Amino acid sequence: MKYISFYIAYKYLRSKKSSRFTSIISKSSVIGISLGISAIIVVMSIMNGFHSEMRDKILSMVSHIIVTEENYTLKNWDKLKFKIDKNKLVANSAPYVEGQAMISFGGNVHGIQVKGIIPEYEKNVTSLSDNIIEGDFNNVGLKPYQISIGIDLAKKMNLSIGDKITLVIPRANTTLIGIVPRLKRFEVGSIFKFGMQQYDKNLVFIDIYEAQTLYDMGNNVTGLRLKLNDLFKAKKVSNSINSYPNTDYIVIDWTMMNKNFFNALKMEKTMLMLLMFLIVLVATFNIISSLFMVVSEKKTDIAILKTIGMNSKNIMYIFILQGAFLGVTGIILGLGIGLLISLNLDYIVAFIEYILGHSLINSDVYMISTVPVKVEVKDLLYVSIISFIFALIAAVYPAIKASKTKPAEVLKGN
Repeated sequence: MKYISFYIAYKYLRSKKSSRFTSIISKSSVIGISLGISAIIVVMSIMNGFHSEMRDKILSMVSHIIVTEENYTLKNWDKLKFKIDKNKLVANSAPYVEGQAMISFGGNVHGIQVKGIIPEYEKNVTSLSDNIIEGDFNNVGLKPYQISIGIDLAKKMNLSIGDKITLVIPRANTTLIGIVPRLKRFEVGSIFKFGMQQYDKNLVFIDIYEAQTLYDMGNNVTGLRLKLNDLFKAKKVSNSINSYPNTDYIVIDWTMMNKNFFNALKMEKTMLMLLMFLIVLVATFNIISSLFMVVSEKKTDIAILKTIGMNSKNIMYIFILQGAFLGVTGIILGLGIGLLISLNLDYIVAFIEYILGHSLINSDVYMISTVPVKVEVKDLLYVSIISFIFALIAAVYPAIKASKTKPAEVLKGN
């Protein structure tokens, strides 16, 4: 009987005897579902791309894992580095010294974060050397008291390559005339542009050995920064380091360093998906309308089917299958349209920008110059399954009404 229900449901959908109004409602339900699904796919793909771009930008500067000890002072870092570098999941590692300071130039003063680095190692864990726009990053460590600053800081302080700035360290020196702040003159050797104001305006780099002297670190460092071959293996590597015998390391991975930011992105994606699903949910109400129209038109047919032995359960199957057919058709069309738009979004945006005569995305605000797109299979499956469930739920009530048709009353009325 189930196969008969399937066949009848298919014939009803293909029937040319149904009214034009019913046909229009059925088609509008399919179109509504397909447009809703395509909108979800495009929005989710952009959100995935944006999330991935932001994560990569942030992690290219802060690394995947930080290893330090109590009071953010790591002793015997070279031995730990040698041990960590043996881990096949770790691509590279680099020591750093971190501290707060103030930069003074031409009467202007600005608070900054200082990072002491070894350029040879730093190139392997961050993209700093690739983002140098002026000067030579290799001057740090080769020449004494060289400093690399961000483009926003350079603009604010009116700095250029070769300018001498004063670094004010929040540590006091005791002299014959009393306690005076620790000052040191540095020369601007390079300027970087990372694209995020929090780095380009508030972060500077100097030689690690000079930083150790300025912050009284001795041979110690603040910590080690690790770059992994697969950033999603961060937890595994963290657990591996914590398991080292006779150690008390503090291990911080990238998910902890920017937890609030990534949670906010995830929440935004979830809220947008819920909003888009409301569009699909509204479209499924058209399925209810179209099925009610079909039930009304096919009352005589339903009565005859019951008369010849088809039970209420099989009648329900007919209309639930009709709802499923409409839902599947809308889902397939929606997936096709959504993927087509997502995979060609660069060309679509370029065409719109050409028509408007200006860029849709301000790179100074959004830190990206193009619309990032990343299609994930799990999103496609998730959207398809939820939409299919909506379609089935929408078909249940009309199917129940059809199954309750009383043959005697319908045939008597005819």
